[in-house]
Amino acid sequence: MNKPGLQVPDLRPLLSPATVAVIGGTSKETGLGARTLRHLREARFGGEVLTPAPRDGLDRDVDVALLCVPAAAAQEVLDRIDGRAKFAVVFASGFEETGGGSLTTARGTIVLGPNTVGLYHAPGRTVLTFAQAFDSLVDCRGGSGAFLVSQSGAFGARVVTAAARYGFHLDGFIGSGNETHLDACTLARGVLAAAAPRVLMLYLEGVRDAGTLQALLADAASRGVPVVCLLGGLSEAGSTAAASHTAAVSTDTAVTRELFGAYGAALVGSDRELVLAGLGLSLMGRAAGRRTGIVTGSGGAGVVAADLLSGVGLDVPVLSTGLQERLMAHLPGIASPRNPVDVTAQTIGDDATLEKVCATLRESGEVDLVVVIGRENQAAAAGAHAGAVPPTVVATLDREPATVRPRIEAGEVVLPDLDSACRVLASCAPPRSSGVAVLRPDADGPGSLAGSDPTASESLRLVAGAGVDVADWGAAATVAEVLARGEGFGWPVVLKSDVAAGVHKARAGGVRLDVTAATAREAAAELLASGIPLIVARQLRSSMELFAGVRRDPQWGLVVSAGLGGAHVELLDRTVAMPAALGAGHLARRLAAELFDRVPGRYDGLAAALAAAAFDLADLADRTGAALVECNPLGVVDGRIVALDARVVR
Repeated sequence: MNKPGLQVPDLRPLLSPATVAVIGGTSKETGLGARTLRHLREARFGGEVLTPAPRDGLDRDVDVALLCVPAAAAQEVLDRIDGRAKFAVVFASGFEETGGGSLTTARGTIVLGPNTVGLYHAPGRTVLTFAQAFDSLVDCRGGSGAFLVSQSGAFGARVVTAAARYGFHLDGFIGSGNETHLDACTLARGVLAAAAPRVLMLYLEGVRDAGTLQALLADAASRGVPVVCLLGGLSEAGSTAAASHTAAVSTDTAVTRELFGAYGAALVGSDRELVLAGLGLSLMGRAAGRRTGIVTGSGGAGVVAADLLSGVGLDVPVLSTGLQERLMAHLPGIASPRNPVDVTAQTIGDDATLEKVCATLRESGEVDLVVVIGRENQAAAAGAHAGAVPPTVVATLDREPATVRPRIEAGEVVLPDLDSACRVLASCAPPRSSGVAVLRPDADGPGSLAGSDPTASESLRLVAGAGVDVADWGAAATVAEVLARGEGFGWPVVLKSDVAAGVHKARAGGVRLDVTAATAREAAAELLASGIPLIVARQLRSSMELFAGVRRDPQWGLVVSAGLGGAHVELLDRTVAMPAALGAGHLARRLAAELFDRVPGRYDGLAAALAAAAFDLADLADRTGAALVECNPLGVVDGRIVALDARVVR
């Protein structure tokens, strides 16, 4: 991780060094140093290259020293050049990843690695890597504006070469390795400042530090640089308490996706998707919306395209009557202009007609993205070129990346198959959940909850004290007290065992609903037989059941969840989970988009009210150090959100 006190460094001397020292590994052609020297030579690197012996150290300052020595010698060599090199790139493995020690410096040299394959920066013709994958990239084509930072050097090199097969030539790549000084997120922030990429691509092997990741995403968003990330190591979060709804609906995956979405960044599921997303954003940038027009000569291909586009989150709207009439002016009577626009097999090969149809569609204002299913030489007719507005892609069928490589290198947006084309378009669509993130502090150190978990009644008092409305309730230790409470509140009532909040009352058989004057005596006697006092609560009839909860996560800090609630909250899958650092405003926007805006006017204000209740619970967790705070259900009663149950777990 980052060296204490080390901020985001100036990476310009690393990416475009004036002086490079290759230390060790040069005596054999297969040595790491020799292979790196060959790359520099074949790339026509313009800086000065030194090859001092490992035992000699450096007699002058250099921008980058490449340590191509075995792990056993790395620290000794590093000590000799410490302070002379701005950056030391350590290739050797066999350190922390195998249980060994870490490298240290004392005089200011910043270490990249160890266990890194190095870096590549096309504008500087800087090929500081021994990896064989870069043998084919020494021409340093670049020009895409895309830069990849990867925690796995070998995997990252594979992504760079896979992109090149499409004609998508990355401007740069850095493998972070074991991250002695620089983690991948801090490296990526340095890249944003030093290389000013148009697209930032990431491969991360899990979220190692939530704070550095959030700082990176915020930095990229402030610069207007889209981020595409392939994230490994996502796992289901462990529950902080038995049968916790909050833990069940706020998994690491859900929280991570919400964080990325809040900053307009994208998570992808494979190396292929990473390449395609980077390609799309590099060539076309962001679209204004998600409405997609399809132009095809085959009805079947149009149907498949509509399904694929829907599957990647894009919309395929029916075109207006006026636009359909304008399209049909160029088409035979058997064509279909609804969307997909089926121009028929006899017309798709007529470039002049295709150009008129595509221009009419693209200029209509009714679509934000366009896919044309045709031949690889129809980019001009379709208007599928870099920077086109709206972004437009030509999709061929059953081709290989090599087929379209010269087209993409020429700035034409042509993809070898329909699935690739749809994914490229999806990468250009605006994120659904972007918003402004607001940092909020998290509790540090031990909280104020001491001893065993609060009981159910204590949880209700804590939640009410935090500002959440709670249904009227009272304690009862005898049948007579239950009857008196029922008469006071009015029947029916709810009876609950006042157990510790870590115990799920319903699953333990400690809850009775719809208790009336006629059934209260028997129900109360049955529950009180356990020796545990009861809570008697007014049974409210709510128009909707909601849920809000907060859990304390070792990685994310406080995680807030809210959405539809009730007994089957996990099965409903209609919740939003996010780091509390994103703030109540972001939660309200996301709840509105996911739940309440679907019926205009019916649920006005409910998203903001639910978000406010959720963050009241977050404040309670923050003050007390609680591991879990949740209310399920929260009832909507006469337009108010009222807690019908509460759990606070130490």
